[in-house]
Amino acid sequence: MPKLIVLDFDGTLTNAEEEGKNYRQGYLQDVALLANLESAEVFQLAQEFENEIMQNADRYGWNFHGKIVAPAIVDPYLRIMPISRMIFDKAGVFTDIEQRDRILDRILYKYNYQKTVTAFREGAGAFLQALGQLEEEQHLFSCVVTNSHTDPVQNKIRLLSQQRQEEGLASLDWMVERVHGSAKKYIIDEDFSAVSAEMSVPNLSRPIFLRRHLYYQRLCSLQQQYGVDWNNTVVIGDIFELDLSLPLACGAQVALMVNQFTPQYEIDFLQNHARGMVFESLSAAQTWVENLTTP
Repeated sequence: MPKLIVLDFDGTLTNAEEEGKNYRQGYLQDVALLANLESAEVFQLAQEFENEIMQNADRYGWNFHGKIVAPAIVDPYLRIMPISRMIFDKAGVFTDIEQRDRILDRILYKYNYQKTVTAFREGAGAFLQALGQLEEEQHLFSCVVTNSHTDPVQNKIRLLSQQRQEEGLASLDWMVERVHGSAKKYIIDEDFSAVSAEMSVPNLSRPIFLRRHLYYQRLCSLQQQYGVDWNNTVVIGDIFELDLSLPLACGAQVALMVNQFTPQYEIDFLQNHARGMVFESLSAAQTWVENLTTP
């Protein structure tokens, strides 16, 4: 049976910290304006609250409809969520939770995401090229499934492909049409019963919620398209809770691309799981995938 390699993109093939610097700055400037505070005060508060989040990684996260669906510390987009709410709490503004969520998670996110830059992880081009070669040589399929919108990720792949072609290397344009955006990996559907409601991870004081129905449907659709099952599905991402917990519970092999802010409990859990791997570099992940597909 063929194998399906499913990649997350932002943070997995890119350097989220570098990409999100302008996003963080612009976002906090907008928070200062909305909270009627001086920018300098808001940036100082943000640093204080960020330190608190870093020291208590299991307590803070992306709270979506009353449930934490991803840890806060992993990247600047997630960290800004509790930070901005803590600033609004301190200023006593936008106390209506639904209104606050619309402002922070939709309006400010969408407006400031346009300020991000593109910064690939070292080896991103070589990794995608290796997948293309494996597809030609073996019965393997690969694609991208991301929470981001489809177009921005496709544009990043086009940019990476162009850079490589200017160096005389192979095009990566074949991956552009295999990007599946807006995966909504964060939406929990309690009526979805194909998997357990939650799982526990050592050294994490809260549960990880698994019933991410829309993400499940997206993965199942791709499995049907390529003729694979969960045992022959491999998912690679940078946030265990968001990208990997559901496919792992379904029987897939998963790999975590870590950065300096990856929670230690995620690393420890996957290093001790039979179907889990942890990588600091894409070159190491590439070697692993190549070995997985060796007959």
